Amino acid sequence: MPELDQPEDVLVDVTPVAPPPRSRRRLWRTVTAVAVLGAAAFGVAFADNFADLGAYRYDPPKTFDGLPFVPEASKAKQSRVGSESGVSATTYLAGDQQRMVFLTVSERHIFLPSSELDDLLSRQRSNGEEIADLHEVDPGDRGGVMKCGRADAEGHAIAVCDWADGSMWGMYSETAEDVDAVAAHARDFRRQAEVPS
Repeated sequence: MPELDQPEDVLVDVTPVAPPPRSRRRLWRTVTAVAVLGAAAFGVAFADNFADLGAYRYDPPKTFDGLPFVPEASKAKQSRVGSESGVSATTYLAGDQQRMVFLTVSERHIFLPSSELDDLLSRQRSNGEEIADLHEVDPGDRGGVMKCGRADAEGHAIAVCDWADGSMWGMYSETAEDVDAVAAHARDFRRQAEVPS
């Protein structure tokens, strides 16, 4: 019998075909939704920090706790701390010079007051200013964080309270030994000197 013409074996590719690529629109929507939810959660978690940024400005009173403001002493102290922009010094002195209050304040937006206060205390230590019995105290109605302790300034016992809030950091020092009383004075001073922006 004559051979029938048979078509040659046809090779068929049996490799599975990849499905057509999906649209990446769904992926980007998911990524965007996660980013928006993350930003919202961050905003809620740190809402107080955002609200406190720049809420107050520094305007020291002309007298504090019966002590008059002393511009000459403030200028002398200012010359020692003036290397940093926005830093101001304020001094109050009793007529008999037995009681003195001096402050150094820097106005700035502070997002994390506790971190800023730790940096301030670290700078003080590196400058040789040792504060003994340093402990956290109630910062008062202006908020933020405040730590107080005892120090020695040129042979005189002083109490020191350092604070930081969303608007500024400050160092309140008074010739006194009672740290709790000085903490109360520092809160009172902040109430008078930190005025709404």
